[in-house]
Amino acid sequence: MNVEDMTLEQLAHTLYARMETMGYKKGTDKTKWREVVVADKLGHNAHATISSGTSDNSVNYGSDATTVDGNKAEYKSMTIEPIQLRNLYQEQKTAKTRFAPLTAIGIYNGYISNRETAFQKYLEIEHYIGVFYKEECLAITKVKTDVVMDQLENAYNKWVSKGKKGTTNCARVDVKLGDAETNEIVYWNDKYRLDKGVQSGIMEETALV
Repeated sequence: MNVEDMTLEQLAHTLYARMETMGYKKGTDKTKWREVVVADKLGHNAHATISSGTSDNSVNYGSDATTVDGNKAEYKSMTIEPIQLRNLYQEQKTAKTRFAPLTAIGIYNGYISNRETAFQKYLEIEHYIGVFYKEECLAITKVKTDVVMDQLENAYNKWVSKGKKGTTNCARVDVKLGDAETNEIVYWNDKYRLDKGVQSGIMEETALV
């Protein structure tokens, strides 16, 4: 069946139903399905349900999956626009320069309000950011835990300095994709670069697809 012949409701229900057959509950809620995609790319096991903070299983608190080594992993994801593909692939800008690397962004809602519990949990797990374009995963980077914690604590301290006023959501972690000091690309998809027929300044020889 052509996708144009299906309503958005039918498409969403199909995704929901498919994830149910895979053992995942509420697969279309809070982009749960992206967690399963990222886990599949990395060979991890995504948790069957969405982590729900302190009421969730304490073993899985603050994480979305279990790695092959038995560690817990937290996934964040971002969506990029067509113009950002040039940054993702660091395409040639001029004869001597390339576009700046993409900034990979992860939003940690609830860290500030649950900091007492979240601090220790996030300190013990691995952190990943998936980059999606048209809902296809083009890259996944593993962010160093100390980088994540430094930025989360900075967000928390700013909130405290303002008298603990304002939103406790949207604590942000961002890194320049491929910057060895802060993150390591662990999955790469060259599909759109190859479609565009452009040269890349990143992961050109070792695409992990």
